[in-house]
Amino acid sequence: MPMNIEILSEKENKPLGRKEIAFQIEHSGASTPSRADIRSKIVAQFNADASSVAINTLDTHYGIGMTRGAAHIYTNAAQMKRIELSHMVKRNEPKKKEGAE
Repeated sequence: MPMNIEILSEKENKPLGRKEIAFQIEHSGASTPSRADIRSKIVAQFNADASSVAINTLDTHYGIGMTRGAAHIYTNAAQMKRIELSHMVKRNEPKKKEGAE
């Protein structure tokens, strides 16, 4: 079953150069989607650059197949690296494949 992302709120934060999104994902009958899957859906929905999207929180509700979360969409990747905490930037980087350099 495909996951459905519903945008709960969207706020423009001009001083920080980002859009702040609150969302809800329904994934009943399936496992919790990965950060990469969620980021790709948000990138497609907002026509954003994948390197400038940070998924900040994910809160999965046990037994009902629902996850709520928050994301920041920055104007560019440099702005994201300047503002987000370093561990959040690292957490949102794409996973490296084994043996690939």
